[in-house]
Amino acid sequence: MTGRARLAGIAAGLLALGLLAGLTTSGPLLASAGPLGQLATQARRALARVLPEQPPELRPTGSIAASRSALTDIPGDYLAYYVQAARTMQRACPQLRWQLLAGIGKVESDHGRSRAPGVKRGVNRHGCCAGPMQFNLTNGPPSTWDAFKHPGDSVYDPADAIPAAARKLCTNGLQEPAQVGPDPCPTVRGTPAEHRAVKRYNNACWYVHQVLTLADRYTRDQPQDDAPRDPFVRALTRNPRIHTTASHGCDPASDLASGRLDLRVQALLAALAERHRIRISCLRTGHSKFVKGTRRVSNHTVGRAVDLDQIDHQPVSPTSPAAQRLVTWLDRLDGPLRPSEVGSPFQLSHRPYFTDEGHQAHIHIGYD
Repeated sequence: MTGRARLAGIAAGLLALGLLAGLTTSGPLLASAGPLGQLATQARRALARVLPEQPPELRPTGSIAASRSALTDIPGDYLAYYVQAARTMQRACPQLRWQLLAGIGKVESDHGRSRAPGVKRGVNRHGCCAGPMQFNLTNGPPSTWDAFKHPGDSVYDPADAIPAAARKLCTNGLQEPAQVGPDPCPTVRGTPAEHRAVKRYNNACWYVHQVLTLADRYTRDQPQDDAPRDPFVRALTRNPRIHTTASHGCDPASDLASGRLDLRVQALLAALAERHRIRISCLRTGHSKFVKGTRRVSNHTVGRAVDLDQIDHQPVSPTSPAAQRLVTWLDRLDGPLRPSEVGSPFQLSHRPYFTDEGHQAHIHIGYD
C-alpha cells in the first residue's frame, strides 16, 4: 500500500474516532482547548503532506483516551499510526492499546525524533536494530523484522514499522492473554499479558516499566499522589543492592521513594543493581539548581540525573576497578538507557563522557 493510501485510511480512522472531527478525549481535556487544538493541527498537517485534498467528513462515532501528555508529546502522524495499528488488530487482539505502541515508540526513538544511529538509516550501535520501533534485522533467520513485516515494508517508515510492532505484541502474548503463564514482571504495573508481550520486545522488566508507565501517562493524567504507589518504585526503595547516603547534603532516599524521577533514571538504577551494589549520593533534593560555574539548569533539578559515590562497597576514585567497570558498561550502552552525560574520574575522551576535579569521587549520570 502506498503512503498516500495508508494515510487516507488513517484519516478516515481518526475522523471516525473523533480526532479530527469533534476531538473527543479523556475527561479533563474537554475543558482545555489548547492541547486539543494542537493535536488537530498536527494531525491535519500530517495528512496534508500526503493528501492534496481534504479527506471526506465523517460523523465521529467514538473516542480515544488521550491525556495532555499524549497530545503534547506525540507528533500527529505518529499518533495516527498508533491508533490505526491498534484499531486494525482490535478484533483479533482486543488487549492491544494504541498507548502501548506509543510507549514503545517513545522509549525506542522518541517517536522518530531521536538522532541516534539506526533510527533514520543504518543500524544502531549494536549493529542489529533499525527504524523508529528498533526492529532487529540480524537475528534469526527469520529476523524479528522479517517475521512481522509485510512485503514491501520499510523498517524506517513508521507507517510500516508501527503495524509490525502491533503484530509482534499480539503474537507474543496479547492475542491469547490466558495462556501467558506466570507474570514475568510482577513488580510492574499492568497485566501479565502486557508484561510478557513487552518483555519479548526487550528482555528487561525495567523496559516493561518504562513502556507501561508511558502508556498510562498517554491514557490519563496521573494524580500527584499516584507515583509513590508504583510497585516498581517500591521495589527500587527495597532493593538490597541499592543504598543511599545523605552525607553529601542531598536527600536521595526521599527522591527515590517519591516516584517522580525520570523513568530513564529509575530504569538505569534497576539495571545497575543487577550488576553492582550501588550507593546513591544525590538525585534531586539538595543539589544546586545550576551546573557548577554556569547558569545552565542541572538535570538533577528536574529529576533526570543521579550521582553514585560507592560501587560494590568501593568509594568512587580514579583507582576504583568497580567504578571503572561501571563506566565502561555505560559506554557500551545503546537504546533507551544510554545517558546524555557521564562525569567520572576516568578519561574516555569522547562525548558524553567527561572528567574534571569535581567528578573524582562520584559518577554523575544524566539524561537530557
